Amino acid sequence: MLQIDHIYEFFHSILPKIEKHYFHGGVIEKHRYHIFTKFPNVSKILFYDQEPLIDNFIEFWLKVFVMHVSPQDPTQLIIDIEKTGAFTFTSQSPLVLTISEKSKLVDNLCLKFKLKKLYYFFHGFAALDWYRGHYALNYNKSMVRSYKHDYVSFNRIINHDRSYRIYFVSLLKEYGLLEHGQVSFNVTDNLFDNWQDETADANTKLSKHARQHADTHLIDIDKLVIDNPNLPGSASADIPRDVDAFWHVVTETVFYYDKLHLTEKIFKPIVSKQPFMLLAAPGNLAYLKSYGFKTFDSVIDESYDLIQDHDLRTEAVVRQLHWYCNLTPGEKTNVIQQLEPIIDYNFHHFYGEFRHIITRELLDNIKTVFQEIGHDDSHINYTNIHHVLTH
Repeated sequence: MLQIDHIYEFFHSILPKIEKHYFHGGVIEKHRYHIFTKFPNVSKILFYDQEPLIDNFIEFWLKVFVMHVSPQDPTQLIIDIEKTGAFTFTSQSPLVLTISEKSKLVDNLCLKFKLKKLYYFFHGFAALDWYRGHYALNYNKSMVRSYKHDYVSFNRIINHDRSYRIYFVSLLKEYGLLEHGQVSFNVTDNLFDNWQDETADANTKLSKHARQHADTHLIDIDKLVIDNPNLPGSASADIPRDVDAFWHVVTETVFYYDKLHLTEKIFKPIVSKQPFMLLAAPGNLAYLKSYGFKTFDSVIDESYDLIQDHDLRTEAVVRQLHWYCNLTPGEKTNVIQQLEPIIDYNFHHFYGEFRHIITRELLDNIKTVFQEIGHDDSHINYTNIHHVLTH
C-alpha cells in the first residue's frame, strides 16, 4: 500500500511529461522547489488535494497557476492585474486541478479558469496509511462489553471554520452530557484564539443564537482534555490509546460549506470498531456510504445529514447522543449487540474492498483526464499500478 508521504512521487512517476505543482501551507510549489514555470506550452497539474477549497483563497492561486510567468513577487503581480483588469489566459496548454472534494465551487472554478478536474479520495489513502497498524490491534476486539464512557469526541481546533464545535460542546454542557463522554476542546499547541474571542468576532460563522448559547453555558470552560492539553497538528493522524467509549462523534473539517469532503477523522471510529455520528456539511454521511460503508440508521435518526441549518444539524446529533446516554445499562447492551455486525463490517471493509474502490476511482479519473487533455497514456500499465497501490 502506498505511503501517503509518497503520493506525489507516485504521481510524478506516472506523469513524467506533465508539469506538476503542489499546494503546501499557503504556497504553490513546482516539484517542491520552484513556484513558476518558464515553459508556456506544457500541460500543468495543480494538486490542491489535502485541504478543501476556500473561495477567495483558491482564486488567487488559480490566477497564479494559469499564468505562465515567473515573477519575483506573485502577490504584487496579481494585485496589478486585478487593478487593470488585464488578467488573461496566456497559454493554450491543458490545465488540470486535482482535488479531494465534490462541490459546485470546484465545477465553477474549472469553468472560470478553463481547468479539467481530477478528483480522488486523498484522505482515504492517508487513513489507510496512518491507521494500517490498527488492523492488528483491533482485529479481535470485542464490542459487546461495558464501556467507561458512552462516547468520545475530539475537538482540537475551535475557531473560524471549526467554530461550530463551540456550539456543539455548549450543547453537551446544557444536556449534561460532558460527564458521559471523553471530550477534547481547544487543545492545540498553536496560538489560536480562545472560544470567547471567537464568539466576540464579528466575522464568526457562529449564529447569534450559538454565540449566546456558548456565552451562557461555557462560561466556566476553557479547555477539555482527553490525553494532552497541547496537541500538535499531527495529532489528527493519531488515535489515543486510552479511549474507552462506545460511540464516536466525529466533528469534521468541513461543516459550513456546501461540499462533499471527508478527512481521516471519519475513519478513526471505523478502525477503532466504534459506531459514529457525523457533524459535517449536509450529505457527507451519504457520501461516506457511497464508498460502501454502512451507518446506524437502524438505531438512531440519521436524518441530521439532510439538515441545511447549521445549528439545527448540530442539535439533531446531540439529541441522538442524549437518547443513548440516558438508556439503562441493559438497553445500551441491546444497542451494542444490534450494531456489532455493522461495526465489524465497516472495519473489514476499510481494510479490504475500500482500498480497491478508491484506487479504481483514482485510476479511472486519471484515464478520463488524459483523454480530455489528449495525453498519451499508452506507457502506463494501470493493472500493475492498481496492484501496487492496494498491496
